[in-house]
Amino acid sequence: MKKTVLQIALSVLLLGLFPVVTSAQEKSKSSLFNVSFRTGIASYEIENNSKSVSVNYGAYFLKEFEIGSKSVINTGLGVNNFLFDFQNANGQSINAQNTFIELPVGYKRYSYNQDRDKAFVTEIGIINRLKVNEEYTSFPDVNIEKDLGYNLGAIVGLGYHTSIYDYGSLEMGLILATDFLNSGYDNSNIIDNQVSLYFTFKFLR
Repeated sequence: MKKTVLQIALSVLLLGLFPVVTSAQEKSKSSLFNVSFRTGIASYEIENNSKSVSVNYGAYFLKEFEIGSKSVINTGLGVNNFLFDFQNANGQSINAQNTFIELPVGYKRYSYNQDRDKAFVTEIGIINRLKVNEEYTSFPDVNIEKDLGYNLGAIVGLGYHTSIYDYGSLEMGLILATDFLNSGYDNSNIIDNQVSLYFTFKFLR
């Protein structure tokens, strides 16, 4: 009888500890790296020249640094392209593609469910943009000097995070961005009201 009671007690104890161990293992998993893809639209203005609606698409390699059980600092590097059309002073239609190297830095917070496998995500931060290339297409061809510079903007994000396997998860949502500073241009390049849909694949360890 004593042996049976002991066996039952040990079984109950093990059953009680198993979820705790599992939960601890889940919480010990940390972000290895994230790969994010974004596409959207924005207002792109070239001072003294044009203001157009642009289409943007980009890819980013990101890393999250934990600062709490639900909060991280999110940063990394990406390449973003802006495509738009405008007319020059002669009324000639020109297609432009501007390429930026971008460095976002954001504070990100996860609001997890009880199992910590799904979460609503909010983010606020800044984005550094360095224009590294311009390409223009027109007929007939026109010679336009490259005007490269730097932009600093604010970002706000809202998304949804879900686990897709033990060591990976998917996040999707919207990111809003707008410039508040630019430097180095002959004619200021201003990116406003940028709305991008993003898909991020998160790899854990």
